[in-house]
Amino acid sequence: MEAVAYGLDLLPKDFWDLTFHEFFCIQKGRNDRLEMAMRTEWERTRWLACLLLQPHTKKNSNLTPQKLVRFEWEKKVEKIDKEERKKRAEYALKKYKIEDGTEESID
Repeated sequence: MEAVAYGLDLLPKDFWDLTFHEFFCIQKGRNDRLEMAMRTEWERTRWLACLLLQPHTKKNSNLTPQKLVRFEWEKKVEKIDKEERKKRAEYALKKYKIEDGTEESID
């Protein structure tokens, strides 16, 4: 466990004094920071690829980095309205026959 503590830039004593919630928040913050750094690098690479391809495209093609590659985090999140959620919940109830708290699969 000392490796986990040092990986989070904590001393082992400080690590063992953390509550689960504090540990979760530290780990989430670390993961978010690493993910943002990764995204920045991928966006920089996409921008560079776009610049390198510009001289080889047609004169009025208007190539942009977003047209070249669209990343998962840039795609729009589909919003589900209340009626759709209700339909999905009813489907799950029928599929797994959830009546008295027991779950049974109907596959």
